[in-house]
Amino acid sequence: MVTPSQHTLASVKVPNVRVLVQMLQAIKCTGKQYCTVLMGPEGLSVRWEIDSKTLQSSIFLRPQMFSEYQCSGGVRVFGLQFNHLMDTLQVFASSGHELVLKYPNANMQLECQQPNHIMPSCLSALVPLGMRSPPPPQAPHNLLTGVKAPAAFGTIGSLLKETIEDLEWTAIGSNNSTVEVRMQRQPCRLSFTAQAAGSLQIDFPVGDLGGFSCAEAQVCFSYKYKNLRTALSNIPQKDATGVSSKVSIDAQGLMKITHMVNLQHIMDQEGFMGQAAYTESQVDISRTGIVSFMMVAEEEGADGSND
Repeated sequence: MVTPSQHTLASVKVPNVRVLVQMLQAIKCTGKQYCTVLMGPEGLSVRWEIDSKTLQSSIFLRPQMFSEYQCSGGVRVFGLQFNHLMDTLQVFASSGHELVLKYPNANMQLECQQPNHIMPSCLSALVPLGMRSPPPPQAPHNLLTGVKAPAAFGTIGSLLKETIEDLEWTAIGSNNSTVEVRMQRQPCRLSFTAQAAGSLQIDFPVGDLGGFSCAEAQVCFSYKYKNLRTALSNIPQKDATGVSSKVSIDAQGLMKITHMVNLQHIMDQEGFMGQAAYTESQVDISRTGIVSFMMVAEEEGADGSND
């Protein structure tokens, strides 16, 4: 059993470090950008926002996903370089064994240690204990709050992944290509349309959509292709049919995408997802990892009336 030292306010044990690596890879933070880590009684969260503030992403793991979870003194918030975190976790990932994360250790650092390993690997935290913690990255809306959306739908992650990948050729040679997302109430319809180097419209099969709602006769906004690709094509499973996804769009075009990932099934299959698709009702929520994205609509047509 891991016993936190007198200097450690939070200590968690991940049963399989590969699962944590897969989840972090899904938010696609690049380069030397910083992410914000929150460790608290409700779970562990990692958040990141691109410099333009048009896209924010996060992962969230509940305490039930850890073999041990000890957190006292409220939520601990600290920042570190995302690639530094990933490089350290990758050192341990080859074994697929459990990993202990402690913050702060005696040197006010995030410490990563595999049980029975003599030398732990450490990550320096940006904020020493006792100083005011930085706030999470700012975004138009907090990822942890619900979006009051006039439009929403759910589907399997693989359908969204295939759709955005099919639109890729239209974005070749363009850094500012956009995708128009259009929802229609009667008859029920959802389409993604890309126009850049080429033009392509993809209509989703109505039978593959669940919880479809559209308060207006039509809701239509455009989003950067590269933001949608980040949110839809990096689902942490080789077979994304096992991921249940929900998309909500509010009146200003703010889109929230939530992927629910059955982490227990990943561990049971040693890191690989089975072929069966999981719906939200079939998955034990306490054993589900959450990958969330928020993105703002492009200003052109942001009133939702563009046709």
